[in-house]
Amino acid sequence: MGTFFRHAVSAMRWLLVGAVVAAVVAGACLAVAAVALDPGDRSGSAQWSLVADPGIDRQQAMDAAVTAVPGSTPVSAELDSERHTTVWEVEVVTPSGVEYEVTIDANTGAVLGSAEHD
Repeated sequence: MGTFFRHAVSAMRWLLVGAVVAAVVAGACLAVAAVALDPGDRSGSAQWSLVADPGIDRQQAMDAAVTAVPGSTPVSAELDSERHTTVWEVEVVTPSGVEYEVTIDANTGAVLGSAEHD
């Protein structure tokens, strides 16, 4: 009788180990599928879009910013991503010393907005 219980417990132990391994594998498969099929936020892909060649270069973005803020001088331009769009953020300074940050669409060169920089 003791041998029967010993074999039963050993079989149950292997059954439990198999069930745990199967659950871990199934969970990993579901996690990979959820990441691959998720239509939500693609912040990772937005970062990769910064690596791609933008439609306009830094100098063209600075020229567009100076056009948006007449009489200003460009100080710096930085390629960034806003709302899944690659943009140039250009800082310009007016002759009176007021700083503006002008956002330029890096693909089209369109001015998306400008704000006084603190």
